[in-house]
Amino acid sequence: MTLAERIQKLLSEAEQGLVERESILRLLYLAVLTRQPTYLYGRAGSGKRSVLQHMLAGFKDLDVQTYGCRSFNLPTKPANIAIFTSFDSGFPPMTNAISAVIGENLANEIILSGRLRPDSSLSQAGIADSIHLVLTFPDTVPPSALKDLLSDAGDPSNYSISEDLKISQAEVEKWACEIEKIPISDDSLFILKAIAAECERSNIYISARRWRGLAKMARAQAFFAGRSETSVADMLFLSEDLWGKRTTNEAIAKGFANGINEFLNAYAPDPENLRKTSQDLLVTAEHFKNSNGNRYKTTTINGEEYISYSITVFNEPITLYAPLSRIGTNEDFHPLNALHHVETRAKCNYMGGDVCKISIDSKAKRNGMRASSIMQNSQSNSSNLAPVFEDYAKLPSEIIQANDPEIIERNKVGLQNAHEKLYDVITQAVQSLKSLKALYTKCSDYQNDPFLPMRPYKIFMDLILKRYKSLSSFSKELQQYEAAIAQASTGIP
Repeated sequence: MTLAERIQKLLSEAEQGLVERESILRLLYLAVLTRQPTYLYGRAGSGKRSVLQHMLAGFKDLDVQTYGCRSFNLPTKPANIAIFTSFDSGFPPMTNAISAVIGENLANEIILSGRLRPDSSLSQAGIADSIHLVLTFPDTVPPSALKDLLSDAGDPSNYSISEDLKISQAEVEKWACEIEKIPISDDSLFILKAIAAECERSNIYISARRWRGLAKMARAQAFFAGRSETSVADMLFLSEDLWGKRTTNEAIAKGFANGINEFLNAYAPDPENLRKTSQDLLVTAEHFKNSNGNRYKTTTINGEEYISYSITVFNEPITLYAPLSRIGTNEDFHPLNALHHVETRAKCNYMGGDVCKISIDSKAKRNGMRASSIMQNSQSNSSNLAPVFEDYAKLPSEIIQANDPEIIERNKVGLQNAHEKLYDVITQAVQSLKSLKALYTKCSDYQNDPFLPMRPYKIFMDLILKRYKSLSSFSKELQQYEAAIAQASTGIP
C-alpha cells in the first residue's frame, strides 16, 4: 500500500459519521501535519468537537494539552498539540496562555475552537497574524444531506480508525523533512504570484510566516499524493474562505481566480480574445483587399490616419473622423468627433469601398447632437434604451492620387501579413486544443489525491472543459476565416 493509499483510507475512516464536514476534517489534518495554527469557528452544535475528535483519533502517541475556561497551566516542555476550546478573546487568562504557547513554542500545533467571529476576536486577542487558517463550520445542513444526518451513517460517535493506518509522531517528523524538499512548481507560482499581487493592490497583509505555511501545505499535498513537485491542484485549497476577514477572503479569492486564469492562458489563450484577434485580422484583410490604391486626404490623430467628413445635423455643423484603415470594409463602426472622442451617436460603414455611409442616432437627428447629449445625461439608467440609428448620407472620400503604386504595393504586403498572422492564430488554436486536452488528462489523475478539495477541483476541471469546448467551436470558425482570407489574398493585382 502506497502512502497516498494509506492516507486516503485513514481519511475515509475518519470521515465516518460526519455530514458536510469532510472537507473541514481534511484541511484540519493537513494543518496539523504541517503545523499551521488553526481556528475552528462555528456556532454551538456545528460539529467542531466531533471534527476535533475524529482528527485526533488518526494519530497515536499524541501529547495533547487541552485548555477550557478554567485551568491554564502551561506545559514544561513542548506538547504535540495545544487545543483551546471555547475561545474567548475577552478573557485575559486564555489570551495570555495562547500568546505564551505561540511565543514560547510550547506546542508544535495550536488549535482554537469557538463561536466568536474570527475577524474581530483574533484581532482583539492580538493573534490575528499568528493564526494561519480559519476553518468555518456551516450554520445549516443542506436538504440533500438530511438523510445521512438522520441515519446511523450520520452519527459522529459511530466511527473507528484502524491501528495500522494511524500516524505516529516519528512519521510526522520524518515526513516533515521530506515535505520541505518538495519544490514549488512554476504552475503553482502562477497562483501564488496572482494572490500576492491582489493582496498588494488591496492592502492586505500576509506575513512571511503565513506565506511559508501556505507553501508548506501545498508541498504536503504533493508529497502525500506521491508527486516530486507541487502542481496547480495543490493550490486549490486557497480558493476556500480560510482567512477570517471578509476583505481578506475576497482579495485572496480574486487573486486566486486571476491566477487560475493566467495559468490557463499559459496553456491556451482566452477564446474570446482569440476570436477578437481573428476578426480584427479579417477586417484588416478586407481593407487591403478592397482598397484600390488611392491616396486620400487624411488627418493624423494619435498617430493614426483619419478621413474627415462634414455633416449638418439639426442645423449644427458636425465633423466626424473615420480611420483610413476602415476603407474597403463592410462593418459598422463609431467615428471620432471634433474632440477626437468616440462619437456613439453616429455610425459609419464604407460598404466595401471608399464611400462612407453615415447613420445618426434618431434622437440626435431630430433634436441635434448637443440637445440629445443633454437629454441622454438627464435620463435615468433604467430608461437607458439602445439607440436607433437612421441613415443620413453617403459621402465620398477626397482622393489626392488615384492608383498610387506605393499604396498598391503596401496593400499587397498588408494582405499577405494579415494572412500569415491568421495562419499563426489557427496554428495556435490547434496547439492550444492539444495542450488543454493534455492538461485535462493530467489533472484527472489528481482526483484520488488524499487532500484534494473536491469542490474547487470540480470547478477547476469545468473551467478547463469549458475553455476546450469554446476553443473547439471557435476552431471551426477559424477554418472559415482562413478560407476567406486565402481567397482575399488572390484579389490584388
